[in-house]
Amino acid sequence: MSVLLLGAGFGNRLRPLTDDRPKCAVEIAGEPLAARILRQFAERGVRRATVVIGHMADRARALIGPRIGDLEVTFVENAEFATTNTMYSTLVGMDALADGGFLVEGDIVASEAAIDRLVAADRARSHWAADPWTAQHSGSRLRDDGTGRIVGQEIWRAATEGGCANLWKSAGMLRLDARGAARLRDALEREAAAGHRNIYYDDVVGKHVGAMELDILDLTGAPWVEIDDHDDMAQAQRLFGGTR
Repeated sequence: MSVLLLGAGFGNRLRPLTDDRPKCAVEIAGEPLAARILRQFAERGVRRATVVIGHMADRARALIGPRIGDLEVTFVENAEFATTNTMYSTLVGMDALADGGFLVEGDIVASEAAIDRLVAADRARSHWAADPWTAQHSGSRLRDDGTGRIVGQEIWRAATEGGCANLWKSAGMLRLDARGAARLRDALEREAAAGHRNIYYDDVVGKHVGAMELDILDLTGAPWVEIDDHDDMAQAQRLFGGTR
């Protein structure tokens, strides 16, 4: 199994922490975000990772490095990072998931319990890690059919007033079997060919969700943080700043 980590972004809302490094290399407890989560996968037996880089690409290579424990790290560059979004970075790196594996956003800080659940998930199926949606959530919102199968996705910009049954907040981590990876690649290629390169990979999944066969992986009780701004960083420091 391989990890595909998306690390091409700017991180403008984290300045000055990102003045000298890309977002994926901002540190928690002395480790760049990307290196931290890749170390967690390495400790669970994953041996290969591909990091998609773009902004400050050379700095990302230097701070993450070619090896983390027994995990070999290779880098591919999204040369169009300034005018595209995560869907195109995902497409650039999809060769890494030809046999299935883990798709991880480079600004995620996850507990050991969250990575344990992701690694232990049924490898014959495809899963999207998520927490139950609450009124405080915004961002990528998933909807299941009551059995755990994802049937919808949208980017939600405002808090929700109740009515959260069967809704989930994306944790920015997926485990894909080979079929799921092939379906995602096909959907990404279709959208790229149509000129839709400046969107999230989440939106591509939402548009093609009927063909994806993705199940929710419930992370209730297994903390994680997506670091977009300084409030997120403060939360991550409270949860994880004292642990390696």
